[in-house]
Amino acid sequence: MDEISPIKFFKYYQKNINFKIIDIRDTRDFELYHIVDSINIPYSILVEKHNLFLNCNHTYFIICKNGNNSYHACKFLSRLGYHVINVIGGIDHFMGAVVTKYA
Repeated sequence: MDEISPIKFFKYYQKNINFKIIDIRDTRDFELYHIVDSINIPYSILVEKHNLFLNCNHTYFIICKNGNNSYHACKFLSRLGYHVINVIGGIDHFMGAVVTKYA
């Protein structure tokens, strides 16, 4: 399992347009604010039905609120052969703009 610091993730996010971010927070939290172009798949759904959403040939950045749930999700998914990268600190430490429900 790989991990990426908030600073490195933000730099990667600024430069690369061809990657997938999966936000594993619950849908209500995701609707309040999220990273542009991120996909919401709540933690329990991702763990139970990963084969419906993930492809072993792609790389996914997994993010949650503070990095704890995404760490556990990445640990589980990497054992299954997926290339997942945990975003340390979660969306609470994301330095870029987010989409908000109130914007």
